[in-house]
Amino acid sequence: MSSLVERLRIRSDRRPVYNLDESDDDADFVSGKSGKTEGNLEKIVRTDAKENSCQACGEGENLFSCATCTYAYHPKCLLPPLKAPLPDNWRCPECFSPLNDIDKILDCEMRPTVADDNDASKLGSKQIFVKQYLVKWKGLSYLHCTWVPEKEFVKAFKSNPRLRTKVNNFHRQVASNNSSEDDFVAIRPEWTTVDRILACRGDDDDEKEYLVKYKELPYDECYWEFESDISAFEPEIERFNKIQSRSRKSSASKQKSSLQDAVVFKRSKEFQPYEHSPEFLSGGSLHPYQLEGLNFLRFSWSKQTHVILADEMGLGKTIQSIAFLASLFEENIAPHLVVAPLSTLRNWEREFATWAPQMNVVMYVGTSQARAIIREYEFYHPKNHKKIKKKKSGQIVSESKQDRIKFDVLLTSYEMINLDTTSLKPIKWECMIVDEGHRLKNKDSKLFLSLKQYTTNHRTLLTGTPLQNNLDELFMLMHFLDAGKFGSLEEFQEQFKDISQEMQISRLHDMLAPHLLRRLKKDVMKQLPPKKELILRVDLSSKQKEYYKAILTRNYQILTRRGGAQISLINVVMELRKLCCHPYMLEGVEPDIEDANEAYKQLLESSGKLQLLDKMMVKLKEQGHRVLIYSQFQHMLDLLEDYCTYKKWQYERIDGKVGGAERQIRIDRFNAKNSSRFCFLLSTRAGGLGINLATADTVIIYDSDWNPHADLQAMARAHRLGQTNKVMIYRLVTRRSIEERMMQMTKKKMVLEHLVVGRLKAQNINQ
Repeated sequence: MSSLVERLRIRSDRRPVYNLDESDDDADFVSGKSGKTEGNLEKIVRTDAKENSCQACGEGENLFSCATCTYAYHPKCLLPPLKAPLPDNWRCPECFSPLNDIDKILDCEMRPTVADDNDASKLGSKQIFVKQYLVKWKGLSYLHCTWVPEKEFVKAFKSNPRLRTKVNNFHRQVASNNSSEDDFVAIRPEWTTVDRILACRGDDDDEKEYLVKYKELPYDECYWEFESDISAFEPEIERFNKIQSRSRKSSASKQKSSLQDAVVFKRSKEFQPYEHSPEFLSGGSLHPYQLEGLNFLRFSWSKQTHVILADEMGLGKTIQSIAFLASLFEENIAPHLVVAPLSTLRNWEREFATWAPQMNVVMYVGTSQARAIIREYEFYHPKNHKKIKKKKSGQIVSESKQDRIKFDVLLTSYEMINLDTTSLKPIKWECMIVDEGHRLKNKDSKLFLSLKQYTTNHRTLLTGTPLQNNLDELFMLMHFLDAGKFGSLEEFQEQFKDISQEMQISRLHDMLAPHLLRRLKKDVMKQLPPKKELILRVDLSSKQKEYYKAILTRNYQILTRRGGAQISLINVVMELRKLCCHPYMLEGVEPDIEDANEAYKQLLESSGKLQLLDKMMVKLKEQGHRVLIYSQFQHMLDLLEDYCTYKKWQYERIDGKVGGAERQIRIDRFNAKNSSRFCFLLSTRAGGLGINLATADTVIIYDSDWNPHADLQAMARAHRLGQTNKVMIYRLVTRRSIEERMMQMTKKKMVLEHLVVGRLKAQNINQ
């Protein structure tokens, strides 16, 4: 843990050290019920008090004296550090235990009793180690975490019984923690790394303080820090000052981008395509097809045409969208709104930081308290009391709220759109981008209805699967973009009721062409390693056959003979799907076996799929492959976890219960250079959107989705930009079962997509 101590940027020269000897009992004092000292109580005389000097650092000036004894301190030298001025009734650590201000206990270990490791000479040749707790203080960031000897806790237990409960809870949490010691980090490096600075306070005579948001921590865990505490983050301070000094210029370009002048501006401005990757993109050069996508979006902007960027998964729709917004930023056109699944927002934020760091991008998610802080500090510049004169009318008006918008891009989730419409709807957005735009296929959904009310100049949907089930869903996407051109669903259905006819397909293509751009990996990324999909048909095990028959005949006696609760047979298809995965998926079927070897044997023998998977995984492990395993069911992922644990293979897991920050940590751990993780267990829906797992070269679809595009999204996590190996995809299908029927139905959906958008040719943007 020594490296952790070194990494904590705590000012050791200002940090007081607990006196490891017992405190002087004569120094006790009587206090009233309110905690304040009684009337004219004389100060306790401390014989070791340093005259006119800080008791911690020994230096003078700007001292604050204890109300009940003769000790004096600098506020910054206290444990925990405090901000000046201190209240008149402030008591020093010897008179009042600072342990009452503990926020949480992070770690515990045996540590030397001296303040610094190089100070061991004070104790002679033999160092004494005592048990100490790493403590985070209330109102202070992780920068100021401190090691506190157990002795101090024991002394504080008498006056603060809740502290004992906090310590006991910490030890219980450590005992129940399943992660290995190698993975445990008491304080993640991100928690002491400045992400953004939100505000500044302090006069020229005093040291400045900054309100700091740290990486991987939400906005409701922002803290005020002295400038000296974050001196290592000068670029973040400079970026804050730059954003504060920047305001929306009321230039010609700004006036032209306003809603009332948008029509004139966009029609009068001649579209100029980029011949090469723009210089304002710092993340590298765009691929030729990505440059084409950027020009398509710019052309659509100039023509006031709302569009769908429908490239196949893994071709970089996010990067093309960022390039588009960055090009508008170069013309001082903002603000923009990006709506995406919560799980992908962190990836969006990373890509913006890589490709367009010049833009002020704010992620609007979190608790109500966190969002309130974002609105207070990140939404608007402070009011400018100067009056602005309108050019046309000559009228003197105050600066509008729209003119004071601070961010260039706001990233938010679908949930926030529905939850905080009152805060987001009044803003006049230049461009709205909706990632995974197929979520808008239902015109009665809250998301569809909410976004339709937003004021926007331009709308762009991003989806790798614009047509999933039927033409009605595609129509709804087009209706969201252009309700005038795509107004009546009934007329559309009548017009294209026989889509198998070539004439109708051609007419539909002509209607969609101005609004939709779609490219496939096989056409534009010929250097991308190939992928090959194999369907592996598996027989049911004897136990699975027994239960399969029981479900179909609704034989309750067989299903409940182990004494478990009766399973629901209302949804017979769902139960059959579960059974094809593993019989333990049914309630009451899994036996209670104490012997681990026997439990593993039963786990394997009960499922035909798991038996095949076992043989495959052993071979893949020997050959050095890395595997993604997808399943629809969290319970099946639990069983796969048991399997991997018995095999002693290191793995990661993501399902719907894993939060955004933890999700990214697990992805980074899997993708890390020389990572020891062999496989990644993922639920198809939660782990199939917006994440990059190109370090894996094998994908196993353990059980298929009713929607074939969900499985395609899952496959695209590995077969995408950045992949250097051939990707093998194995789909496990149970022979002569409900799964074979599902395969037949999903093929029909894929045929429809091929007819409608697969053969659609890109529009010529130069015409």
